[in-house]
Amino acid sequence: MQNDALRQVAQEIVNDLTARLEGCGMMYRLFHRVKTLRSIRHKMETKPGYREGKKKIQDIIGLRVVVYFQDDVDVLSFYLQREGIVKRSVDEPDAITFCPQRLNLTLNIPQPLRERFRQALPEDVAACIDETYEVQLRTILSEGWHEVEHDLRYKCKEDWVGYESYSRTLNGVIATLETAEWSMKSIFHEMAFQNYSNGNYRAMLRNKMRIRLADDDFSPAVSQYLEERPDLAHEFILANRVVIVLSMLNHRSRLPLTYNNVLFLVNRMDMRDETLLQLEGDNKPLIDAYLMS
Repeated sequence: MQNDALRQVAQEIVNDLTARLEGCGMMYRLFHRVKTLRSIRHKMETKPGYREGKKKIQDIIGLRVVVYFQDDVDVLSFYLQREGIVKRSVDEPDAITFCPQRLNLTLNIPQPLRERFRQALPEDVAACIDETYEVQLRTILSEGWHEVEHDLRYKCKEDWVGYESYSRTLNGVIATLETAEWSMKSIFHEMAFQNYSNGNYRAMLRNKMRIRLADDDFSPAVSQYLEERPDLAHEFILANRVVIVLSMLNHRSRLPLTYNNVLFLVNRMDMRDETLLQLEGDNKPLIDAYLMS
C-alpha cells in the first residue's frame, strides 16, 4: 500500500527529530500526519495549477512541533533551516493591526528517504508532488487557539460574515495568550537571577535552562565548588540559552542531561574554567564523544 510506505517515511523523519529534541531536553509535543491519496487527488482537482505544472504539492507529510516557550520556536527554526529549507512562511508582527502569527517551514525530505518517498507515490499524482515536507512551529498556549480557530472559523468562513467584531475579539484572545507566554518566560528568567542571588544554584540552572533534566542536583564536589566561586554561577546565568540548546540539538549522540553535565557543557562552550574541566572526572570521555558527534 502506497500510504503505508509514505507513513513509514514520515515516521523516520519524526523519529530523527524526536531523538534530537529528547537529546537537548526541550519541552515539546510532536504531531504528524500524512495526506491520504483521496486528499491529494481532491487538492489536485480543486486547484488546477498542480495539474498544469505551475506548482507542486509540498505538504504530503506534515509535522507540528508544539514547544512550551517562545524562544524554543526560534531554536527549532534555526536548527531546521540548517537541514535544508525550501520555504519559510512567517507572519511578521504589525504595530497597527493585530493578526495571529504562524511559522511554517517547508524542508527537503532527507536524501536517504527520497527514493522511497518517490516510489510510494501513485503514477497519477507523482508528477504533481515535490520531495518536501512541512513543519509547523507553535507554542503550547497558541496551539489550542489555532486548533479552535482552524475548525470553527477558518473552515467555515461564511459563518463569520457580518460578525467582524467577534472575529476581532477572537484574535484578541491569541494576543492575550502571547502576552501570557512572554510573562511566563520572564518569570523563569527573573527566578533564575533570584536563585543565583540566594545561592541556590540548582534552581538557578533549572530555571535558566528550562529543559528536562535527568537528576535533581549537582554532585557534592561541584556544589561545593560553585559555593566557593559564585562568579562562575554568574557567568553561567549570562550564557546565551538559545545558543546552548541549539548546539545540543546539533549533536547526534546522547548525553545524560544531569545538572553536572549541563554545567560542564556550558563551561566547555563558554566559561572554560579549568577546575570545572577537572571535575568532569569519568564523564570527560562521554562529553568529548558527545561534542564530537
